[in-house]
Order: sequence, then C-alpha cells, then structure tokens
Amino acid sequence: MSNLVKLLNFTAHPQLEKSLGYKSNHPWVAFHWEPEIDQVMYSDGKNIGAGISVAWQIFIQHPLVNSQVQEYQLNETDKYWLIVDRQNRNLYVGTAKIVSTMLEQPESLKLLACLDEKVDIVSDVSQNFNYSPKKRRRINLFDQNIKSSIVITASVVIASITFGSWLLMRSKFQQQANQNKVPTTVVNSVACGVGGSNDFSSFFNTSHGEKELHLVGVYEARSDHHSGYHPTGTINVKIERKNQPVILALSSYEPVNWNLTLGKEVKLEKVIINGYHDQEISGISGIPIEEFSYRGTGSSIGKFGYQWDKFHHHPSTASLVTKLEQFTNTNLTSFQGCYRGTNFTIK
Repeated sequence: MSNLVKLLNFTAHPQLEKSLGYKSNHPWVAFHWEPEIDQVMYSDGKNIGAGISVAWQIFIQHPLVNSQVQEYQLNETDKYWLIVDRQNRNLYVGTAKIVSTMLEQPESLKLLACLDEKVDIVSDVSQNFNYSPKKRRRINLFDQNIKSSIVITASVVIASITFGSWLLMRSKFQQQANQNKVPTTVVNSVACGVGGSNDFSSFFNTSHGEKELHLVGVYEARSDHHSGYHPTGTINVKIERKNQPVILALSSYEPVNWNLTLGKEVKLEKVIINGYHDQEISGISGIPIEEFSYRGTGSSIGKFGYQWDKFHHHPSTASLVTKLEQFTNTNLTSFQGCYRGTNFTIK
C-alpha cells in the first residue's frame, strides 16, 4: 500500500461508475464536485464530462459512506476527488492536484493497484488499514434501502452501489484532441478544440431580428489550476456570421484570454464577458467590451453553464441567458459550450 493511500473497509460494486454517469472503458476514473456549477464531473485522464449529480449526492450522503468521508466534503467542494480502480474495485480519495497527476501517469496507478493487491504485506504503513482486500466487506446499498423518497431515475440507477478506499493525490487533466459526434442542432463541426473536453453542447435558433446574440460558455480553458492557483488559459473564437450584426457573449469560471478572429464582412457590434475570475479579450480593437467578472469587476451576470440542457434545469444558469437577452434586447441565436474548451467557430 502506498503511504498516500487510506483504504476504506468497502469495495465498489461494478455498477458504481455507470450509476454516477461514466460510460467509457478506461481502467481508472475520478469523480469530483464542481460547486460553482452544482455538477459532479468525471475524468479518466483522457475524457472529461458531467456525471449524474443526484446519484452522486445520494451516494455521498448515504450513512455508510458519509460516516467515513464527511470530513472531505465531497458533495460540497472540489478540493478532494474520488478515484476508482475499475479492475480491483478499490476506491481512493485525494486532493485535486494529486489525483490529476496520477491519472496522467498510468504507471503510478498500476503500482498503486499492485501494492493494494498485497496490502497484507505492507500494512505497517497505516495502523488503520492492516487487512487484505479479500477480507473487506461488499455492501449493496440497494439492500441497505438507499432507494428512498427521491423519486427519480437516478436513484434507481444508483441502487446497487457499494464501495472501497481512499488516496491523497493531484488534479490536472491530460490534454488531447477530442472529436465528438455533433447533434443536429449544432452551430459548427468543431468540438471543444485541442486539449478540450469531450462534452460539446450546442443550441441554434433561427434569427428573426436585426441582430444576433451568440453565447460561448466553458468552465475552463486549461487544466492546471488548483486552489489558490488560477493561470489564464486561451480560447480562440472565430466568427464567420455575416448576415446580421453580431453580439458575442463569452462565459467562463476560470480566467480566460478570449482571442477573437473575425471573418470578412463580419459586423461585431459588442462583446459581453461573464466570469468568476478575470477575463481578457484580444484580437480586436474599437469594439465595445462589457465585462462582468466577480474577481475583475465585482459582479457576474450568472453562473457559468457549459451544457445547454443544464440551462433548462438550473435557475441560475438559465438566468444568464435571460439577462443577456434583456441586456441586448435580442433573443439568443446560438450557444456552444464545453467543460474545457480551446477553440470555437460561429458560422
């Protein structure tokens, strides 16, 4: 066992990851809560996406789990993450910084798995964990009546969850190029850009007014931020719409330099920025820019949604669209979003 590891006396049921919304086949996956968008997220070192938030809350708040993880506040902050060894069914928890490093270094995860397979040999690392995985109990939360008064599909999905152990580790995702199958309501054929996540979301509405309002929303542009450290990422946005004057709205929780490129005959009337951390604009001049960032100007317009379907289920993200439409007196023409984005094109 690694001296970073703290095993719980439980192992994970095979349905745990699926119950929490993870569908890929990588051997390790981590889950964490993003409080600014009220959403559970998953990462396996290559893929990043939104999980099932209600299932996460049920899992974390179940008495058998909560009694052992309460101090980490896994359903309130993003400081600690839960990571799953999908082969040995072990669970770990660690700080955001450590988990990401482990996900980026598969050999360290393999070593961790090997150590835990022989936990009886190295049990002296922690007096609290001197047992073999074979002796750990497998508990079925369905049999423990986790199905309760929450009458939604997620509570049925999570019914057979059981669980495992903990680890303190590091948070930074591996950069990659992801290409998604784009839905029929797409704005462009590009996903989230090189190094972006694989959860591209979009909305398009036929424009009937004298101008168009386009919104791009992300949570971050780079992955190497953590508590107290928020470096500025760069997102390239190319605008090719030339039928009507364009009002461009840009939204991100983490600090971003939005680098804009305008196609021929594009009439960019105004840029509106929404952020928690300070936001910057480059690539244009002589165009009005209105910034609403909590760290930069003291206030933001709304929360920092990056998935279109979430706008219809979360009042604060829905208000972002509503307020933008009120500010501009223009109905929203399009939306594009990713958890992490580096490149968008508005056609």
